[in-house]
Amino acid sequence: MTEWAAVVLVVHEDEVDEVSGLVWDLGVSGVEELALANGSIELRIGCEATLAELVVKTLSDRWTVTAESVAAETGLDAWREHAQVWRAGSNIVIVPPWLDAPPDVTTDDLVLLIDPGHAFGSASHETTRLCLEAVAEFVTPGAVVADIGCGSGILAIAAVRLGAREAIATDVSPDAIIATIENARHNDVADVVDVSTATIVELDSATYDLVLANISAATLCSMAQGLVQITKPDGVLVLSGLLAEQTETVAAALNQAGAVVDDVREDGEWRALVAHRS
Repeated sequence: MTEWAAVVLVVHEDEVDEVSGLVWDLGVSGVEELALANGSIELRIGCEATLAELVVKTLSDRWTVTAESVAAETGLDAWREHAQVWRAGSNIVIVPPWLDAPPDVTTDDLVLLIDPGHAFGSASHETTRLCLEAVAEFVTPGAVVADIGCGSGILAIAAVRLGAREAIATDVSPDAIIATIENARHNDVADVVDVSTATIVELDSATYDLVLANISAATLCSMAQGLVQITKPDGVLVLSGLLAEQTETVAAALNQAGAVVDDVREDGEWRALVAHRS
């Protein structure tokens, strides 16, 4: 059974994105923000216990950091008490399954029931919203989509609900696989979302009309060649999980892998790259 830990530190609000970027690159499972009375932000970083030491070591040079064990069945689910409905773009509404859809939802809205469980991807993070907006823009009827590092499966599920013929959702995390399977079932798309632990090298080349990867800057750089190779010549790549200062590095990795960056989109300090094969 996986053992979990919470790494806790207090930062200035201007440091939140920097810390988040650092720990997402390390492979943590979640970052919770709590506003304090003095204007500071308490960050609770959820990760497997085996990773906690590296997270503490990475952050402790600049911040005072503590780590504590958490029970998987309680600590990792505490965020549910504060869960809320989120909008992405003009008409995508993300609703946790245990909450009611808000009264302002109309027939023009696409409502997705998403429970991230212990995986990343509730649409509360800027990078997820950036990717959802891109999905709504680039998915075409009958498209085949790849969601690499799927987390909760939110991007793959949104793609098929918006007209894609099928989507593959891959992740190395068992928690992500469980969450994606359950969310596909909640949204009645389990038959067209193929949930898999396949690595990027196990996917067929030039297969996907739209390739989505919301991971981290370091992982995107290491996977750039594979991400480009699985994209059809006329397909689109949407990559996120990177901060503003990481944009040039990831763009350079894409260029070297044979892709051209067409657009850089932003939400706060976070960025998403839209690219195509050159």
